[in-house]
Amino acid sequence: MDSDARYFSTMPAAPFALDETKVIARLMLEYDDRSEIRAIVHDGNLLKVKSLANEAKQFNYIYNRLNTIPDQLKEIILDGDIVDARFVNLISIMAYDNLFREFVFEVFYEKRESLDPITDYDIMSFFERKASEDATVSNWKYETLFKLRRLYARILFEAGMLRNPTKLREVNIPYVSVTTIDLLKKHGFREYVGATVGMI
Repeated sequence: MDSDARYFSTMPAAPFALDETKVIARLMLEYDDRSEIRAIVHDGNLLKVKSLANEAKQFNYIYNRLNTIPDQLKEIILDGDIVDARFVNLISIMAYDNLFREFVFEVFYEKRESLDPITDYDIMSFFERKASEDATVSNWKYETLFKLRRLYARILFEAGMLRNPTKLREVNIPYVSVTTIDLLKKHGFREYVGATVGMI
């Protein structure tokens, strides 16, 4: 594993959060200072959360992953077609979270190629394999992996990549515009495109 790899055992309860992501993306395009953006979000309760801890967790997760993509891609999340916005939002999660990206590259890609649904066994086998390779993952409790299993499937479903987030998780390939695909490839996300929609 690379020394700067990010393997996260925690995610917000709603990690995809497209509406909240749009709020923060707009502010990031208007303001340069993270603390200023954070203050605006807090003062206006723009994430609509009940506790300061949940607000901080959601803000940090969204801000950090948006920070991995250029402004042109943030603009697609804000103003692009809904399919394109969801797809770029997915790419930002993959860019920020190495373990989720590896899940997409290894599990989703394989199922997209075989046209088989993603099963609980597929997901838990992935985590078992990572635990055998990485000390961080090996120390996680089963409850943590169970929660990540649910969240990973939920992210792919909300991105339009699965027909259902539970039980029979059939792969679905949305039509992402050629303009968005080309822009993603221009900014270094060719492999991400290849693993998800295959337009390389």
